[in-house]
Amino acid sequence: MAQVYKRNVADIRSLEYPGLSGDMTYLDHAGTTLYAKSLMDRFCTDMTKEVFGNPHSASPSSMRSTQRVENVRLNVLRFFNADPEHFDVVFVANATAAVKSVLDAFRDVEAPGFWYGYHSDAHTSLVGLRQHAAESRCFESDQAVDQWLEESACEQKHSSSPAIGLFAYPAQSNMNGHRLPLDWASRIRNSSHAEHQKMYILLDAAAYVTTCQLDLSDAESAPDFIALSFYKIFGFPDLGALIVRKSASDIFRCRRYFGGGTVEMVTAIKTAWHAKKEQTIHDQLEDGTLAFHSIIALGHAFNLHEELYGSMDNISRYTCALALDLYNRLVSLRHWNGQAVCEIYKNPDSQYGNSKTQGPTIAFNIRNPQGGWVGKSEVESLAVVRNIHLRAGGVCNPGGIATFCHLDYWELRRNFFEGVRCGNDIDIIGGKPTGIVRVSLGAMSSQEDVNRFVNFVDEVFVEKQQPILPAALPMPIPSDEAEAAVERIQVFPIMGCLGWQVPQSLCWEIRDAVLEYDWNWCVVRNGDTTPLDHPGMQSIRPQLDLEEGILKLTASIKKFSDFSTDRSTRECHEEITIPLWDVLSNTTQPSPRLEIYDSKAITSFFTAALGIPSTLARFNKIPRSHWNNASSTALALPHEQALTLSAESQGEPHANVILSGSSRWKYQRYIRIGQHYFEILQPAASQASDESRRLVHLPNIFDRSLSAQHPSIRSGDYVQTFSADTASHDPALCACIVSRSAGRHLCPVVNCRRDFHFAEDLLAHFRVHDRGENATKISNGSVGKVDIDAMLKPTPKRWRRWKLVFAGRI
Repeated sequence: MAQVYKRNVADIRSLEYPGLSGDMTYLDHAGTTLYAKSLMDRFCTDMTKEVFGNPHSASPSSMRSTQRVENVRLNVLRFFNADPEHFDVVFVANATAAVKSVLDAFRDVEAPGFWYGYHSDAHTSLVGLRQHAAESRCFESDQAVDQWLEESACEQKHSSSPAIGLFAYPAQSNMNGHRLPLDWASRIRNSSHAEHQKMYILLDAAAYVTTCQLDLSDAESAPDFIALSFYKIFGFPDLGALIVRKSASDIFRCRRYFGGGTVEMVTAIKTAWHAKKEQTIHDQLEDGTLAFHSIIALGHAFNLHEELYGSMDNISRYTCALALDLYNRLVSLRHWNGQAVCEIYKNPDSQYGNSKTQGPTIAFNIRNPQGGWVGKSEVESLAVVRNIHLRAGGVCNPGGIATFCHLDYWELRRNFFEGVRCGNDIDIIGGKPTGIVRVSLGAMSSQEDVNRFVNFVDEVFVEKQQPILPAALPMPIPSDEAEAAVERIQVFPIMGCLGWQVPQSLCWEIRDAVLEYDWNWCVVRNGDTTPLDHPGMQSIRPQLDLEEGILKLTASIKKFSDFSTDRSTRECHEEITIPLWDVLSNTTQPSPRLEIYDSKAITSFFTAALGIPSTLARFNKIPRSHWNNASSTALALPHEQALTLSAESQGEPHANVILSGSSRWKYQRYIRIGQHYFEILQPAASQASDESRRLVHLPNIFDRSLSAQHPSIRSGDYVQTFSADTASHDPALCACIVSRSAGRHLCPVVNCRRDFHFAEDLLAHFRVHDRGENATKISNGSVGKVDIDAMLKPTPKRWRRWKLVFAGRI
């Protein structure tokens, strides 16, 4: 790569960024870039040589601080080519604080409030503004914004719409680096549409200005408000700014709050009165004492940044070239069977190498040769072992995660209920990733950083050779070999109540060996924790709506006539709707295995339906390894209940899976439904006439495909059966049977002993114990040493393994 800066990048790194020496690879510049050694030296010298007082005074030290602050304020405008006649700078803590400064004005707008529009690529801090808007709209793409701008006034304007509006969007997505059009501000301002006449524009420039020049030389086409963070540009200080277009400052007159330094006079006793400062915008908005020491440091940051890199255009050309190389090399990585290793989440309108449409950020997830996902937390953990610094999770971009991971609204709600939190290790739910891995480059990134990361992905995740014993995966069942088909699937959300038939168009997930939402709830007497068995429960009919996230219950209830002389009864229908993904109270529950609903409406419904004081309870999601430690042992959890199978004509009504066709399954040991295998548990001798059978799902630990990560069945799936003798003729079934007895990987650390299906999962987990010291107390009392090189060497097994080398043993 041709030299872009005045000095070689290697020289800049060795002199100014000594922390990058050795094998450290820093790839999280979108979070914060790195600060230069000279910046800290100059700032420390300044702090020890001069005395800086609080700017709210007239002493020499205070005046020195005031003068420095105003000089830096002008430096900020100069850095962005903003004319001081048209723009002002308000210093704040960070970009989020800048966004909240704008919100302070808009939320105090008198009725009917304000309209708010935001782009789906928006950072969480922009999304949060909608909570105070009278109306809000999320634009799901650049094209949706363009269409909105081109709509006619009569299509947009409604008599009840708020008088003013705020449109906010990021200049660059902090998730995948997509750069959005910067001309939207001028298009809105020049629009003849009535809705646009009182529309303000807020630009989140925090990610953009890290590696690209924001040019505000044309005040007429610039956004009204620009939020940014300086630590993303210089690494230090931790400071942000709101750049305000002066012609848009009238909105701040709506702001009611005032703090120290923003008013000329305040009366606190008797009559409440105050007079705001009017000289400048920053006088009105900079509440309290400024972070004047940080602002002084910012002045040194501007000077050194220009000395090292010349201009932001230089940084932009350099980082775009690095990002293009990194992107091309990641895209080219393939497993032995041609499966792409990296699923890169690039906006279709972006092009790496083109600074107008794409920044130096890459968001992705990794796939294995079978097409399944490698968890984001596993990638992050293994990167830590290699001293590679990146970010994984939701990266504070909910719209981007939902769009590129194909997560619908209800799936996000479900994931939260299942325990997904930003940055935790729940990586895959429903066959979809819950987050992404992000790498981002900065001004001081190097070609060696790119090489190290590509080599890491290549060595750790790319499987270059077919396994010696290829994993036996199920193939589709030919129609002429099918013995039966799934007639219907039904689940019983509330133990003891009626079932709900799964729509034929839906694939229904198998989780913890049972169908999703089967026996997730039970009914208990008020004050008790034992599931209730009552004949009246058969009158309660559930209905699941996943898109809306609700469980709807209906019951036929007999009520006495209201007339005292007439004691006849009449039947009426009661209904209640319960959110599927409500997180119940964190207060202490009477049972660690149950969460009791304390809603009066729910209690009234079940009391009326059953005739006894009762309410609903949800089985807690206690890990299977903790069941034996729970204080209540009288309750059998629903996950200990297997699936049930029966024939269409004569099977028991409470079966989960009802088959049509052959009845051979009644006498066989194993059954395959669609792509998944089950063991058939024969009923006890006393129940030999029972037409139903219980099924145990047989997962295949050698199968890492999407189907295995998201096991599910649906109506119409073909069925095959196998006896114990004939099972050996089906390699995939054999693999499932072997999986049942395959030794799992147990963590040897004292007081842990967690187990894992895959050795690489244990490696990622062990890294938490081993962080820093490279030594951990093993359960036998010895101190184990981990050979990092040995851990990272794949061994030729049926699936990728890692060697964990402890002291004196493997």
